[in-house]
Amino acid sequence: MMAMHTPLRIGDAFRGIDELHHVWFILTHPSHDGSVVIANFTSHLPGRKPACNPNCVIVQPGEHPYLSKTTCIFYQDIRTTTVNQIANGIAGEFREEAPLSSALLRRIQQGALDSDHVIEGVKDAVRHAMDAPELA
Repeated sequence: MMAMHTPLRIGDAFRGIDELHHVWFILTHPSHDGSVVIANFTSHLPGRKPACNPNCVIVQPGEHPYLSKTTCIFYQDIRTTTVNQIANGIAGEFREEAPLSSALLRRIQQGALDSDHVIEGVKDAVRHAMDAPELA
């Protein structure tokens, strides 16, 4: 397991939040109440998975150290949580993974803005994070 750094930051990645152990990552800066937007990688299976539509963000092996096959971002399951819940999970059953590169983070954030599966309030948080990159 990687050494945990504190505090959690935009682009940090972890797994263990779901039973399939997808890699999840933080897409926004914490809000005033500690809330962040998170999303995850999923296997890219065009025609077999609704997440793998022609407009999905595709990520290749090598773009993140954890990936060994082509994946995409599962915007249908994008959600908010708190940095405390993630930190507590990492202290328990979650595993911290390598953070996203700034270029990959930006592509995934833009994909969230372009996705029909992301609600407007979440898009607003992502937009705010993209407008304040100096905090990343």
